[in-house]
Amino acid sequence: MKSRPNGNFAILMKLLSWVFMVFMLVCACSPFIHPKHFWFMGFLSLLFPYVYGSVFFLLIYWIFKRSKFLIYPLLSLALSAYGFQFNFGMHQPVVFKKEKPADALRLMSWNIRHFIPYNERNFKPVNNDQITKVFESISAYDPDVICFQEFISLPNEKDRDPFRSLKKKFKYKYHQFDGSDIFHSNQYSGTAIFSKFPIVNGGIVHFPHQDADNTEATVFADIVKGRDTVRVYSVHLQSFGFGNREYKILGTVKNDKEDVKESKYLIKKMKKTFETHGAQADFLSLIANESPYPSFIAGDLNDVPGSYAYMSVRGEHKDAFLEKGFFLGSTFTSSFSFLLKTIPTLRIDYIFHPVSFSTVQYKRGGAGISDHLFILADIQFPPNEAF
Repeated sequence: MKSRPNGNFAILMKLLSWVFMVFMLVCACSPFIHPKHFWFMGFLSLLFPYVYGSVFFLLIYWIFKRSKFLIYPLLSLALSAYGFQFNFGMHQPVVFKKEKPADALRLMSWNIRHFIPYNERNFKPVNNDQITKVFESISAYDPDVICFQEFISLPNEKDRDPFRSLKKKFKYKYHQFDGSDIFHSNQYSGTAIFSKFPIVNGGIVHFPHQDADNTEATVFADIVKGRDTVRVYSVHLQSFGFGNREYKILGTVKNDKEDVKESKYLIKKMKKTFETHGAQADFLSLIANESPYPSFIAGDLNDVPGSYAYMSVRGEHKDAFLEKGFFLGSTFTSSFSFLLKTIPTLRIDYIFHPVSFSTVQYKRGGAGISDHLFILADIQFPPNEAF
């Protein structure tokens, strides 16, 4: 005999289910709504995995109760599956093989935050072994091409200059770099591409109003291996610019007037950044579509899967993580904020490649070095474009 939920608790569970289902369907619309029209969708894209998981557990509850009501969460999950597919990797974890396939390009992307350690409190510029740690990770996997964000060149350091070491010691003979002199100190910061294969053409793509937004430019390089040429973009969308003040707000859960004021400040700052992401993503999408060669887009979008920025930049490309990754694949954490340290859904670094190409294997690594993990993928060309 089937049991039916009844009483006040059953009513409460139905009400809770409807709230979560409607909220999930709204969150699932995030990729299609530009932040300039409804900026709050940026927040909803952050919440989607959690709301989706909540509805799934509610479905389990209604199945357990053997109630016909289960059809509603089941239907809402099916309608939101479009958002689910961008957030979860469904491939069994495997050991990354260090030996590279002969007909594949090994591409790494890494926001190295100017070689400042993950725990910035321990940073001592006069005794900084961070560069060594980064280079050890690079040496361990020997990528063909590296896309850096927040890369820094230190010409005055001579042999300790990361730029010089990559070119001479690690044999990345070819590069494309856009760096601005920070603090007028002869230290150049920006995005970069380093390649072991020839770069026959390259350039810098400045976002509109970039100087006002203090954003790193995008760089691209046309890379030749064998008979084929591909275009690689290293991208870095506007950072949220969190500092001590913002991290303090994230760690405070109070209701006094001062904290309400600070919370409004944080929301206003994030609102502006989400809107900027939308504009920058549209601009990048147009640029990438003009590429005369198959294009790879790698870097730090500062936005999660399923967001408008993610969908716009990705366009018709494949996401290497979704092709070979597992579960959520977070790439960002913070030593300053317990919240940001524990959230498992901050996958904001990506490698996108053409749909005719295939991801052979994918890896995240470098934990505890930067506040970003590096991401690494072997990407195989289709047979008619084999190297």
